[in-house]
Amino acid sequence: MNPELLRNIERSLWPDLIKNIAEIIGDEAALNLFVRFAGRHLNVPQKAIAGHVIEETIGREAFVLLAKHYGRENLKIPGGYSLLIQDRNLKIAHDFYKNGVKICDLVTQYHLSDRQISSIVNKTKI
Repeated sequence: MNPELLRNIERSLWPDLIKNIAEIIGDEAALNLFVRFAGRHLNVPQKAIAGHVIEETIGREAFVLLAKHYGRENLKIPGGYSLLIQDRNLKIAHDFYKNGVKICDLVTQYHLSDRQISSIVNKTKI
């Protein structure tokens, strides 16, 4: 999985931890943290140490805020693969229901079988 794909995920699908972090350090910094550390544990130091990998990822100001709020915590940053699938499925359902795209065209666009597309359309509520 290319972690940069996580940048395209609709905000409503972000994991709660990432949403909570975004409330403290902002969406862009939280997204940078999510992309860089997806699927890993992140030990947040109590003090924002200059040159730390977190500082390199989100910037000094956001790192200070993160350390202030989550210092000494070991955060489990969720993986992103299932979120990418959820996001893709929402896009497929939106294209089908809202834009009237035919299943045969969705098969070609998303490189899935007609059975998979039909299943996604039937299961996904928009």
